Amino acid sequence: MKIQTKQLGSLLLAAAIAIGGVTASFSELHAASSNSQTAQQTQVTLKWNGKALETKGLLIKGQTLIPIAALRDDLKLPVAYNASEKAYTIGANYNKLTISTGYDEPYVGVNGVSTDDMKAQLINGKLYIPIGNLKVYLGIDAAWNAPAKTVSMTKGQRNEISIRTVNLSQEKMDTATYDLKYPQFAGSQAGVEKMNAVLKQHAEQVLAQAKQQMQEMGGSPANQPSKFESTYVVTYNRGGYVSLIMQDYSYLGSFDGTTSRTGYTFSLADGAQLELGDVLKANPDYKKAMLKKVQDKDGFFRRGLSDHSDFYVTGTGVAIFIQTYEFISDYYFAFTDLLPAGAKPFSG
Repeated sequence: MKIQTKQLGSLLLAAAIAIGGVTASFSELHAASSNSQTAQQTQVTLKWNGKALETKGLLIKGQTLIPIAALRDDLKLPVAYNASEKAYTIGANYNKLTISTGYDEPYVGVNGVSTDDMKAQLINGKLYIPIGNLKVYLGIDAAWNAPAKTVSMTKGQRNEISIRTVNLSQEKMDTATYDLKYPQFAGSQAGVEKMNAVLKQHAEQVLAQAKQQMQEMGGSPANQPSKFESTYVVTYNRGGYVSLIMQDYSYLGSFDGTTSRTGYTFSLADGAQLELGDVLKANPDYKKAMLKKVQDKDGFFRRGLSDHSDFYVTGTGVAIFIQTYEFISDYYFAFTDLLPAGAKPFSG
């Protein structure tokens, strides 16, 4: 997915909505905004901790979709609806998934970050998200049984750590605002302190660069205060490893802002920052497999692919994002396409 970084920043600001506690029935969604799909729909049985639910999922074009109502009513996940903004938030921990339904298609983000795998669909007035969003962002493990057309869901196995959000700076000045958030971990693992130092340093560098920019500019243009924001989303938190995206946004009083992303993947054992080859070491030729997957034709990807590529890990694969001043391009690769049969990430 190729995204213009300037335009992305403004869109994320609009979608990163502060959701209130207003509740509403899911049937109250306006039918005119429904992305109704009736062709090739197959109902899917949903199970939570081994118990079949009355609520059904859908299988459409090979993608399994879970209704938001099931997350609220059966899985008891925190779900809030803001009627004035036509937006939902799901989750209460370090990852909060936001779905804004006031667009032609639902807009999905986690903590203000949106990637190509974050999707939602309005179907006959009901809101659905792909099963992958549960596994990656909401800490729910889900197994698909194709012959039985059943999804079995359980609480995901995560690392024994806690994650809190720290706001380095939330200053408001006449010429600029700074709202820089980053994660900090707590746990008994030896690498936690080192990980925390790296992420704190990231935020401190963003703040220092922002203030330097403001100093060099002599302040923002009249009636156009500059903005500097940082946020994050954890994409992998299991098996002794943590992977996340740090996203930084700057608006310097011009028409568009600029968004940049940095991927961090850590070993909890020692706090080491891992590269792509450390995740995919079961396949020394992973670069060749990636190039084959994009049919060797995307020169933009070829130029940006290296051992030091910016990436993040999910429960099912890795995603590389290559960015220039104008674009962020996401490339997702499933472990099944990159690793030998039976091989696992992070292991040789």
